[in-house]
Amino acid sequence: MRNAARRGVSVKLIVQGEPDMPIVKVGARLLYRYLVKSGVQIYEYRRRPLHGKVAVMDDHWATVGSSNLDPLSLSLNLEANLIIHDRQFNQTLRDNLQGLINKDCVRVDESMVPKRSWWNVGIGVVVFHFLRHFPAMVGWLPAHTPKLALVDPPVQPEMETQDRVEAEDGGKT
Repeated sequence: MRNAARRGVSVKLIVQGEPDMPIVKVGARLLYRYLVKSGVQIYEYRRRPLHGKVAVMDDHWATVGSSNLDPLSLSLNLEANLIIHDRQFNQTLRDNLQGLINKDCVRVDESMVPKRSWWNVGIGVVVFHFLRHFPAMVGWLPAHTPKLALVDPPVQPEMETQDRVEAEDGGKT
């Protein structure tokens, strides 16, 4: 994103402004200076927690799905994304995202970017390396192995119907 913005490409990023987990906001804001300094336009969606994962590139490529761009989602979670090559769909998606930016987002400016301090740099380094190595750390934990077993089919109860009762009686009742 930074490299594209530096080349003059309009790069807009919509992130959660009020996430349901405060640590998400802390993690996202650690990258604001890095991205804004390079020309990436960051918008915080403020209406409610945002869980959408979409991207539009140029007029011919889009993705919609469940994948987060973090090591946990990319290596451990079962995620799925669709890649869409359709100009009309992409234009509709782009228009909807622009409407979201216009109505429900606040653009991050320099005043919202956390000040550069030794504390913030230290936290950033720790968080970066933790997230980078998290999948390997999780791999050290004991694995859950599902146990498969054959199960007998359920017994179907016999249903007594008026027709069956009459047939067995010979129609006497």
